[in-house]
Amino acid sequence: MMVRKCTLGLASFLLLASGNQAFAAFDDLDNTVDKKKIEYLDEYHILTGMTETTYAPERSLNVAQGVSSLVKGLDLNIDNMRFIKKPEASDYYTRISNDAWYSHDMIVAHHNGLDLPADVDVTTAMTRGQFATLLWQAVEQVDPDINESGGNNITSTQADPQIADHHSLSAIDQQMVEQVIHNEIATLDQKGKFYPDEPITRAEAAVMLYNAIELTGKLGSLGTIE
Repeated sequence: MMVRKCTLGLASFLLLASGNQAFAAFDDLDNTVDKKKIEYLDEYHILTGMTETTYAPERSLNVAQGVSSLVKGLDLNIDNMRFIKKPEASDYYTRISNDAWYSHDMIVAHHNGLDLPADVDVTTAMTRGQFATLLWQAVEQVDPDINESGGNNITSTQADPQIADHHSLSAIDQQMVEQVIHNEIATLDQKGKFYPDEPITRAEAAVMLYNAIELTGKLGSLGTIE
């Protein structure tokens, strides 16, 4: 049992990261769109490469990696929450070890409203729809008024996007994916499709996460990429 003490902190993770630190120069991003966004997230340890020189942009992102990136990238935390006992992953999930590298991020995700089932298999590939839905849930935690304020971007006047392949999405998930597209975090293809059931690649996830961080104003004093 826990009691929320006050609102979430803002951008502490990013602001604590040193802007002068060295980061990996990946040699497999030459043909990747928005490669600078990937390099930016690597520089601030939000997403890391598979090795020091490879990012593997076309490889799928698993649930553990995706949730961890959302927690770090949008600075979700439980710093201002009080607990009767130290929370453990096994308090909320049936298939996650308390010693797993991602266990704390999964706890943080739970307490910040990211909708993950108790029996989630974090080793499976995260789908585009799942990542977009969890991403928007995280954005709403950072800025509860995001739907009215339009975030850090100029408010769009376009109508809500029509997702041609929305049939596998629940009504609530469809609304969240629409918000992700409406706020230019992600885009539809020329046929109006989002492909929500396909695994999201590491490159796609990085670009969407960077755009969400920018939308919420969490780039802060670090500035945007050049």
